[in-house]
Amino acid sequence: MTRLLVLSRSAVGPRMASPGVRAYQLAGALGRALPAAEITLGIPGDREPIAPPAPNVRMQAWSSNAEAAFLAATHDVTIARNFPPQLARVLGKTRFALDAFTPFYVEWMELSRRDILPKWRRTWMASNRSYINFQLTLADFIFCADERQRDMWIGMMMALALVPPDVYERDPSLRRVIDVVPYGVPSRPLSPGRRVLRGVVPGIEEGDRVLLWNGGITEWNDVETLLHAMARLVRTRPEVKLVFMGVSHPDMVFGPTSGVNKLAYELSEELGLKDRNVFILNGWVPYEEIDNYLAEADASVCLGYENIESRFAFRTRYVDLFRARVPLLCTQGDVLANRVHDAPMGLTVPERDIDAVVDGITRLLDDRDFVATCKANMATMATELSWDTVVQPLVDFCVSGESYAMPAGRRRLQSYARGGMYVAFKRLCLSPPIYDH
Repeated sequence: MTRLLVLSRSAVGPRMASPGVRAYQLAGALGRALPAAEITLGIPGDREPIAPPAPNVRMQAWSSNAEAAFLAATHDVTIARNFPPQLARVLGKTRFALDAFTPFYVEWMELSRRDILPKWRRTWMASNRSYINFQLTLADFIFCADERQRDMWIGMMMALALVPPDVYERDPSLRRVIDVVPYGVPSRPLSPGRRVLRGVVPGIEEGDRVLLWNGGITEWNDVETLLHAMARLVRTRPEVKLVFMGVSHPDMVFGPTSGVNKLAYELSEELGLKDRNVFILNGWVPYEEIDNYLAEADASVCLGYENIESRFAFRTRYVDLFRARVPLLCTQGDVLANRVHDAPMGLTVPERDIDAVVDGITRLLDDRDFVATCKANMATMATELSWDTVVQPLVDFCVSGESYAMPAGRRRLQSYARGGMYVAFKRLCLSPPIYDH
């Protein structure tokens, strides 16, 4: 019997962000694809209970890196978004599948501007660079969210000498070393159970038009442009209400007093929008409640920047919008924004363009024919992104019993060295947190 471990480093439970949701849904999709397999979903610490995602998935809490290493050693395949350095000692005893669905390095670069004192930023980022190098070295198989990300990761692997001639000869396409498993959506249709916005949140009435910001506010989001656009729009459209769905990240990545969240609070108040036309919900929307919010949205919006982060981003917050058929306004530049524009499934705008944002929101609220086209195209996209469909490359790796990566014996010393460099740099970085998360 194949034994698989999906090791989540993020919160899995009633409240979870995209990494926890992905671990939960991947475990479920693997369980459905491999009903004879024994699958463990490893959850960090004691969390509020949540039903297993499939009958053959058992939930097990883990509380230390040593415990994670023990769990990995008792499974044939260990799947995780990132592996603790302690797992290097079980290289060769389990096959490692690295879930590289986010451009870690660029995200950490953005977060370091917020959290790390300038004099410690280079040291902190050096530790993270070593950490990524360790992840790529440990992995027998890597799966990412799209082809653009795949090109990025292949380039990094080549720079680390992880694609020597013998690996290339075994698989010149490298598909059995690194492939694409997008962030998916459940196959079930949207199933709202109750009202959560209109007539419930003070200030949002029955006849209002709701714009939904689906997810948290991160350092790579441009809320400033959106709030200035809202200030202009509501002069003639006071019925338009913008809702931010949560500001207290389950993994403590950000909170109400940090970075862009703080800016959103302060600017919305300064512009006279807060709790009148802009609503920033406290806490974090429970996973089982998300359908209720999506069902009340007339349109959705998410703005960012045309930079290196967007070049390699796969906006996980978009995929539930596809499933819910909620037309989207977003900044151009990332892979899914291209799909939104081309299909179309909404509208894309240049970065920091207030006029384009105002015009785009107006069209999504008023152009019924265009919106109908967007919704039909979103239905097609949601089918393409079903978890049970996108998981197939990972299923193939799990059942193959093979690794096409560089042999474990040749990776072992490199993994110890790169893991050790990560630990050393992390200990050198003495910067205290700038913000209270």
